Amino acid sequence: MKSLYTKIVGLVCLVLLGSALIALLISNLFYYTVLQASYSKKVEEAVQTSFAYYEQHGDQQIDSFYEMLSATGFQLYVVSEVGEIERYGNPFRDETIAPDIVQMVRDGQVYQGMRDYPFHLFLLGLFDNEVINTYGASLQTDTGTDAVFIRPDLSRQIRELHLFVGAFLALLVLISFLLLVFSIRYLVRPIKRLTKATEQMTTGDYSVTVATTGQDEIGELSRRFDEMAQAVAKSDAERKTFVANVSHEFQSPLTTIKGYAGQLEQTAKPDDQAKLVTIGQEATRMAELTRQLLVLARLDEGRQMTRHPIELGQAIQSTLQTLSYQLDEQGIAVALTVPDKTMIFANELALEQIFHNLIRNALHVSTDGQLISIQAETDGKTVMVRISDEGPGMTDEMIEHAFERFYQGDASRGAAGTGLGLAIVQETIHQLGGTVRIESQLGIGTTFLLTFPRAE
Repeated sequence: MKSLYTKIVGLVCLVLLGSALIALLISNLFYYTVLQASYSKKVEEAVQTSFAYYEQHGDQQIDSFYEMLSATGFQLYVVSEVGEIERYGNPFRDETIAPDIVQMVRDGQVYQGMRDYPFHLFLLGLFDNEVINTYGASLQTDTGTDAVFIRPDLSRQIRELHLFVGAFLALLVLISFLLLVFSIRYLVRPIKRLTKATEQMTTGDYSVTVATTGQDEIGELSRRFDEMAQAVAKSDAERKTFVANVSHEFQSPLTTIKGYAGQLEQTAKPDDQAKLVTIGQEATRMAELTRQLLVLARLDEGRQMTRHPIELGQAIQSTLQTLSYQLDEQGIAVALTVPDKTMIFANELALEQIFHNLIRNALHVSTDGQLISIQAETDGKTVMVRISDEGPGMTDEMIEHAFERFYQGDASRGAAGTGLGLAIVQETIHQLGGTVRIESQLGIGTTFLLTFPRAE
C-alpha cells in the first residue's frame, strides 16, 4: 500500500520538476522572442564601434587590438585571409563553422549568428558557446581582410543572465504554487467525500458510501467507513424492526390491562381505586408510547405518502375538535387565523398527526387563561403556518435537541409526554415536502413555524 506520506513527497517532487521544466521552457521562449534580437543588436553596435576605433587608429597592432577586445569581455574566433585561425579570450566549445560563411564575412557581409540562432526547447542560446552563435564581420588589417566571429563572454552577459534567472525563478514559484493548489485539491478530494458522507450519517442516512479506490491511508479509511456504514445501517434496520414488532405486540396487552383496570376500579375499595387509576393512566401512557413508536417505524420505512389538495383551515378545525375537551378543561383559548380556501398538498392522516402533536404540545406548556395562536399565510409556492403558545419558552439547548427522539427538555413535566411527538412531526412534515423550525423566548412563549407546498 502506498502511504500518504510517500504520495505527498512524490507529488511535491513531481510538482517541482514539472514547474522547473515549464518555467525553463517559458523563460526560453521569453529569451528567443524578447531578448535575443535586442541582445544581438547590442553586440553588433559594440563590435562596430570597436572596429571603427581600430580603423581610425591604424597604427595599433591587430593582435593587440584583438587582445584588447578579449580583455573587455569578448570571445573572438578570427580567420585570416590566408586561412589561419586565431583565438582570443575563452575558447569556444564548438568551433565548427561552414567555409562559405567565412568567405561571406570576408567579402563584407555581416553574419547574424546570434540573432538567427535556432530555437531549442530546453537549451538557451544565451549560453550556447559555439562559433555559429556569434556576430561575424570583416576587418581590414595591414595583413589583409580578417573574418572576425565575436560574442560576449559570460561576464558580459550578466544583465541578460539576471533577467533570465529572474524570469525563471518567478515562473518557477508561480507555476509551483498553481500546481500545488490543484494537486492538494486532488489529495483532499477523498477527504471531502468522507466528510460529506459523515455529515449524511449524522442525519440518519446510513446508505451513504465513499467509494474511494486509493491505496493509501485515506483509501483504507474510506473502505473502513463504508463497512461501518453498512454495519450501522444493518443494526439500525434491525433496531427499527424490533421496535415495530415490540410496539405492535404491546398494544393488545396494554389495552387489556387498561380495560380490566377500569372494570376493577368500579368495584374496588377506595384505597385500591387510586392504585387502579394509576395503573390505567400508566397503561394509557404506554399505549400512546407504543402507538408513536409504530408511527415512527412506518415513517422510517420511507413509504411514499399519497398527497392531494387539502383545505388547511378545515384540517386544523378538525384537529381542534378532537382536542376541544382538553382545551375547555384547561381553560385555554385558541385564536385561529387562516385565509379562506387556503389549499396545501398533504395527506389527511399525516396532517392530523402533525397538528395534533403540536397543539397538544402547546397545551402541555400552557396554563389556565393563556392563548394558543394559529396563523397561516401564503408565500409564493408555499404556505406558512405559525403555532404559538404563551408558555415558559425554550432555551437554545432545548431548541437544538427538540426534534430528537425521546428528548424531553423540561424534566418538570414528568410523564406529560413521551419525547416522540416532535420527532414524528419533523419526519412527517419532511415526507410531505415541508419544513419545521422553532422560535422561542424564555418567559414569552414558543412558536413552531411550518411550511407546506401550496396547492392551486
